[in-house]
Amino acid sequence: MSGFEGTSRSKAEYTANRLTMSNVELMDCIEWAYGVREDQISGANALGGERYEIFAKSATPVPVSELRIMLQDLLAERFKLLLRRETRLQPVYELRVAPHGARLPAPKAQTDVSMHHAAESLPRVTDGGFVFTETTLAEFAQKLSMLQGVGRPVLDRTGIQGFYDLTLKGAATAVRLDDGTLFGLIEDQLGLRLVSAKEAVETLVIQHAEKPTPN
Repeated sequence: MSGFEGTSRSKAEYTANRLTMSNVELMDCIEWAYGVREDQISGANALGGERYEIFAKSATPVPVSELRIMLQDLLAERFKLLLRRETRLQPVYELRVAPHGARLPAPKAQTDVSMHHAAESLPRVTDGGFVFTETTLAEFAQKLSMLQGVGRPVLDRTGIQGFYDLTLKGAATAVRLDDGTLFGLIEDQLGLRLVSAKEAVETLVIQHAEKPTPN
């Protein structure tokens, strides 16, 4: 593990016995280790936004849940991380299937899903559109919550499983306009909609964290 200053895009990639995290802040690590969203973490800027490269390896293949526990242990040992759990009622958007039905591409065959499943913190921009590669709808919802103009957590309530390659044409302009256009693009192109709701959300409050000990 090493620290550095970098760009805002972070990446987590894992296989059955390895976890690699690139350009990550402490918040990114907590998100992945505990399976929570950014909005569920309070006090994550305690370390001043320093970024890290993290590599963890298991001697034998293990479920992803055990990789998450390995990272939790690393954060407690190296960052002296101490968390407190709270439940807060807050406004959210629920990602639901629109009345006319979902308009998604065919899900990727399992043989086409990379064994090195990678999730980036932000969508990639191609020809003015947002591209979400090899993503579940839960991951898609989480990325939507980070976009300008959304402004609240997005929870996947579609019930749709599988991995998809999704493109939102014109999304880069829609985000800049910040006038609700993005919501229309999601419904028109993907047959999904964002519905306002309130949800009791579990929050992780950082009580203590230190810069990590040297390797």
